[in-house]
Amino acid sequence: MAELAKGLPAPRRVQGVTDGTAENEFVFLRGNHKRLGDEVPRRFLTALGGDEFPAGNSGSGRLNLAEQVANVNNPLTARVMVNRLWHHLFGRGIVASTDDFGVLGQRPSNPGLLDHLAGSFMEDGWSIKRALKRIMLSKTYQQDSGAGGSEEDADPQNIFLHRGNLRRLQGEAIRDSMLAISGRLDRKLFGGSVPVHLTEFMTGRGRPRGGPLDGQGRRSIYISVKRNFLSPMMLAFDTPIPFSSMGRRTVSNVPEQALIMMNDPFVHEQAGLWAKRLAALKMSNEEIVRRMYLEAFARPPVAIELSAGIEFLGNDAGEEKLSEYAHVLFNTKEFIFLH
Repeated sequence: MAELAKGLPAPRRVQGVTDGTAENEFVFLRGNHKRLGDEVPRRFLTALGGDEFPAGNSGSGRLNLAEQVANVNNPLTARVMVNRLWHHLFGRGIVASTDDFGVLGQRPSNPGLLDHLAGSFMEDGWSIKRALKRIMLSKTYQQDSGAGGSEEDADPQNIFLHRGNLRRLQGEAIRDSMLAISGRLDRKLFGGSVPVHLTEFMTGRGRPRGGPLDGQGRRSIYISVKRNFLSPMMLAFDTPIPFSSMGRRTVSNVPEQALIMMNDPFVHEQAGLWAKRLAALKMSNEEIVRRMYLEAFARPPVAIELSAGIEFLGNDAGEEKLSEYAHVLFNTKEFIFLH
């Protein structure tokens, strides 16, 4: 029995709560919990037609609330969701104020498109994967970011997407890309989080146990987040401070980002691993440059890039020289910007 038990997969557990008894709340007069006003029956948000959707007679009402939030007769939820997806793919939502669909938020640039996407999202069973596929296969998403022509005069801010937007990758994607290119990326799904790597400058009360420099090769989503001990690399690339929700990140282009890519030990480590992997293949300089461009930028080098790379590597393209060249490619704008 013990041997059989060892062969069973570990169960997946999630935090949850049990449903209790049905309880209504009272109005707190002037916010004072000791001064109770009228009893308020449980229901959906009044601003979204809550009077028509009572909580029911059994249970806490949480299930009823969830059903009302994800109801085809409540189009706000689907609109907010597809707008978030559009925002992450294009850098700007159809409603630019992703956190505010109210009267103080911005109006949608294309209301008809927002309604179409919301309707398709619900028809597809609220499938995020299908919604992403629909958007990413569109001609609009596949445009390049080259500017020019009369459209630029008519729409200088590119609100109506006559071209693609030049977008910087998020810090997590930059880190994961370096791990993937170096060959260190651990593609395993699920599992526990990895402690964040702590530098000697990350001190203070409650300092946790630090993790390895490369996070055991795990994707950034598996690196633990400690509010007072955030990764310097992630902070440089505008990771949100984890004190509140944030629908739209700040996107900056500041010197600190270039300094991180130039000096961070993690970047140097991944450049070295990439070089070591390529050196073992025993290829010519031209083959190495072509391969590195394909792996870093998903395209072959143009003539001037090829000749510059071959000249840089010289006659002795050992691991050290390859590591330097890998570090150069990591520091190009093309590596962290989407065109």
